[in-house]
Order: sequence, then C-alpha cells, then structure tokens
Amino acid sequence: MNLTVEIDGETHRLTDCNWVLRNPAGCAVGSLWASADTASADLAHREFTPLKRHRDQQIRQGYALELVGRKQWQQRIQPCFQATCSHRTAA
Repeated sequence: MNLTVEIDGETHRLTDCNWVLRNPAGCAVGSLWASADTASADLAHREFTPLKRHRDQQIRQGYALELVGRKQWQQRIQPCFQATCSHRTAA
C-alpha cells in the first residue's frame, strides 16, 4: 500500500516524508520517517513522546508537529540539527 500526502500543493509518498517535532521557538528537536504507523500527527507525536501527560504538556507549551517532504527537510529542518538554523541565532 502506497499512501500519499499533499504538502504545499505537491503530492508525496508518505514514506518519503518526515514528521518533525518543533519546540515553541520553531526549532526542530525531533524527526522520524513517516509510515502507515505514523500516518497522523497524533500517531507521530506518540512515537516522539510516549506518555500522554507529556504530550499534553508539550502541546500546552507550544510544541508542534509538521509533516515535511525530503526537500523541505533538507532546507528547513536539517539546519536545526546542525545548529546552523536561525532559531538558534535568534535565541
């Protein structure tokens, strides 16, 4: 089964995408490959943060999940993990 998603008007295979967990400043703090097991933001959030009370706390604090394609990941997310993103320089 090949699930597809639309991101910014482009169709992607779900398995070619990544879920990204962003902190309140917008900086990526976690990333995982999307799959049928993580086909929704809620399911992906459970992978990042197994305990519901911790997920609820993250949501209250302003953490957010985003599904991105490979190109978006390389352009916007990878710099967060390399400590070269604008989020870090703004902090």
